[in-house]
Amino acid sequence: MFVEYTGASEDMKKQTKYSIIVIVVAALLLQANSALEYFTIRRSFNEQLTEMAQRDLNESHRIDRIKREVEKVMKETMPMFESHVNNLDSLRAIMKDICRLQKQIVGVSLAYVPGTYLGEEIKQIQAKQKGRYGIYIYLPQENDNATVHSVEFKEQSIDFDYTKRSWYDTIAGKGHTNDSDGFWTEPYDGKYNYIFMCSYSLPVYDEKGNVIAALAADVPLSELSQMASKFYHNQKRAALLNYLLQILGLILLLVIIARTFRNMKRLQALDTEKRRISSELSVAHDIQQSMIPKAFIGSPERDDVEVYASLSSVREVGGDFYDFLIRDNHLFFCIGDVSGKGVPAALLMTVSRALFRTEAEREFDDAVERKGKHSATAVVQRMNRTLSNERSNGYFVTMFVGVLDLTTGDLDYCNAGHEAPILGDTLLPVIPNLPVGALPDWVYEGQTGQFKPDQTLFLYTDGLSEARDTQDRQFSRRKVLELVSQSSDLSPMDLVKKMVAEADRHAKGAVQSDDITIMAVKWKKTLNMITLQGDGSDLERMKDFVFSNADKAGMNKKDAKRLRLIVEEAVANVVNYSGTPSFSLAAEVVDRQLHITVTDSGKPFNPITAPVTDISVPGDERKEGGLGIIFMRQMSDGLDYRRENEHNILTIKKNIL
Repeated sequence: MFVEYTGASEDMKKQTKYSIIVIVVAALLLQANSALEYFTIRRSFNEQLTEMAQRDLNESHRIDRIKREVEKVMKETMPMFESHVNNLDSLRAIMKDICRLQKQIVGVSLAYVPGTYLGEEIKQIQAKQKGRYGIYIYLPQENDNATVHSVEFKEQSIDFDYTKRSWYDTIAGKGHTNDSDGFWTEPYDGKYNYIFMCSYSLPVYDEKGNVIAALAADVPLSELSQMASKFYHNQKRAALLNYLLQILGLILLLVIIARTFRNMKRLQALDTEKRRISSELSVAHDIQQSMIPKAFIGSPERDDVEVYASLSSVREVGGDFYDFLIRDNHLFFCIGDVSGKGVPAALLMTVSRALFRTEAEREFDDAVERKGKHSATAVVQRMNRTLSNERSNGYFVTMFVGVLDLTTGDLDYCNAGHEAPILGDTLLPVIPNLPVGALPDWVYEGQTGQFKPDQTLFLYTDGLSEARDTQDRQFSRRKVLELVSQSSDLSPMDLVKKMVAEADRHAKGAVQSDDITIMAVKWKKTLNMITLQGDGSDLERMKDFVFSNADKAGMNKKDAKRLRLIVEEAVANVVNYSGTPSFSLAAEVVDRQLHITVTDSGKPFNPITAPVTDISVPGDERKEGGLGIIFMRQMSDGLDYRRENEHNILTIKKNIL
């Protein structure tokens, strides 16, 4: 294999050497061609200047004769033009007759004045061409020696703005009178016929004496000057040698093309294969991107949580991903980064994202069945077991998985070797678990946290913190923490976009080596509803709930304490007598009153109609209980009770003074 490679390399060196020699020779020939052309043109111009001195003496009578003949023919045919000015077929025949009658005239053009009222046929044509219409009848050079009757004329529409040409503007544009003698142009380069031309033009009038068109006859410069004809033919002879040199140069170029043809075929085959792979990667990119959520969570669908994320791949396909879903006021979310790059990482990313969604759904159902809390750790543990059994050949996934209770702000999470997220303005504590798929028997440890209202959790992959500029300096975790801390008032979408912009500004166009994925979760739920355990194990949260909502409603501290005592009494009855596994407290302000609603699924009990203890009876003679109901009735500003869907619903009202 090594010998074959060396031989191919030597052959390539020889081909390159020969190609360079051929290119140098071709360049020298082109230079010689340019030099010869320069000296030929110089000599031709010298001959022209010499003969120009004798032109007036030798050619003055001939030029004057030709000009008079052309002018005479044009003026004699003008009445025919003016009488048939609206008949295109007749005009074409007259223009051809002019060329037949005067052999010096090789072309005749007729250009109508824009906006002039003409026949319906011409008017329709003008409407399609910005108001302009002109035709040109001419004799091709190959018919120079033809007889009068065998001449084959050509017709060409005037496809340029003739109103800016001197032969039109002087005659029709400025409106000459009937005694106009016409106008001879300066020599110019002909567009359809011959090399140098002069034109004689006359105005065409209607019956009212208005100029409606310009009629021009083209005369080759060779007919006016023998010197010009000689100069033209000298140039043709000089060009012959130039053509030969150019042909030789083309032959050398063909040699180069022939020598590179085989390499081009190989390159074409490689390019075809590259295009096929690129097309397949493009399809894979589209499929991969379609699996990443693009519809984010937020207003107006939900007012308690907002989620936004961004994923930027450095290749067609990448290994970063994120996902989220809501089940029964619980947000399951994750962010992950597969080790490695390219197609293998993309395939494992696809599997990991699908596994997360499957295991999140399963964990939700299991938690409902066991009547326990939802566990992010259980999701990660099952994902690790599945990926490890698949034997991903050394690939693994760093992940952060979280479950947010949208009613309380409680966060259950598990970090599997991923970057520590930022909650508010501080790093969220994380246990250093191994990445998912690293070891099949690894036991993952979960953690819990607590969102404050309007607090944001910021998650990212290491592609963000390790983004580098042109001098290889990293964006850094410290910079990420600093920017998040300064942006606590931003929405998740604005925060993510700001971080992407800052990373781009830091990179200054430098090519990155890793995907950048960012995700932000903001809990916007105010504490107007909480769920408590029926055994009374978390009653401390009830006190915080009452005081928080009383303060928010503007209630004074004295009434807030009284309200807390009333709610405590109602909750005590639920815990001690209802037998419910859990119950909820909800708060709202209605007509300058703070309403606290206690809802439980226990035995029916209406504290409003329940009998109370007679306080006039001595204490040692009274029946146990009943004082709490009296206290609730006297201290509150109203009580409402209803039994609905097997639930007791008690509303306690307290005026806001």
